[in-house]
Amino acid sequence: RGQRVDEALRAVTGFLDEAVSYGMSTVRILHGTGTGALRQSIRELLSDHPHVASYEDERADLGGAGITIVHIG
Repeated sequence: RGQRVDEALRAVTGFLDEAVSYGMSTVRILHGTGTGALRQSIRELLSDHPHVASYEDERADLGGAGITIVHIG
């Protein structure tokens, strides 16, 4: 949250690389809701990432569309 899209995409890429190296199967990315531009850009990145099996919104009571759950596989 609070980052420009290019900064956030670099951070997410590094975060995913670390998650894979630690053998994590699920991570959460807090991007907030705002205008939706950051969420959309992050999800485009996730769609093309070789280690991302799927992703989804967090449950509504835990942050909903402001958090993306990423399943690594």
